Amino acid sequence: MKPAGPMQDICRILLVDDHKLLMEGVRSLLAPYAHLRVTGMARSGSEAVALAASLTPHIVIMDLTMPGMNGVEASRAILQALPRTRILIYTGHEDQRFLPELMELGIMGHVRKSEAPEVLLKAIESLRRNEIFLTCPDPGGCLSAMLRARLEAHDEHAVDISVLSPREKEIFRLLADGKSIKVIAQHLFISPKTVESHKYNLLTKLKAESVGDLVKIAIRHGMLQV
Repeated sequence: MKPAGPMQDICRILLVDDHKLLMEGVRSLLAPYAHLRVTGMARSGSEAVALAASLTPHIVIMDLTMPGMNGVEASRAILQALPRTRILIYTGHEDQRFLPELMELGIMGHVRKSEAPEVLLKAIESLRRNEIFLTCPDPGGCLSAMLRARLEAHDEHAVDISVLSPREKEIFRLLADGKSIKVIAQHLFISPKTVESHKYNLLTKLKAESVGDLVKIAIRHGMLQV
């Protein structure tokens, strides 16, 4: 199977499953594809959340049943911090007990482990193209339509950091890194009042309410590692 579509950039993938052998199998499956790079593997939901924050993966392939924090809880935490991350549920559950909650969270893919490996590859390529992929029953495409509407609603409220000037981006990084107004002013040889003015402009342009929101936006856009 060759990668489909025009997207040829490296796709960072985080694998999450409490069965290490299964993750090794998936990593071997993806190894021949240079554009698919497994950057981390987590064996629990809590480990997945921590790794996602530091690795900022494009796609998370998530198991559901794990000790401690399960896949639903981990998906929620990851999407709250990194809403642009695409979650692909990879589960051995044949029943759909978690499906309504997962749909509400905004997952983009659902593949059962009983499917052929080629199905998982197809799902990954679909998510890379920002397309929904479900192997669970979806009469009339209702689930896909609901997920697409949710994603489109999110996109309408997404922030665009390209609207920032070079100086604003510089101050944005420093604020997100925890630097105080006084320290930033000294570092850039400008007045604290000027820094305050830039901070106000940043909050307005990025639709943020606090410096904490700026930190989240910086992480989402790969401008800050935690």
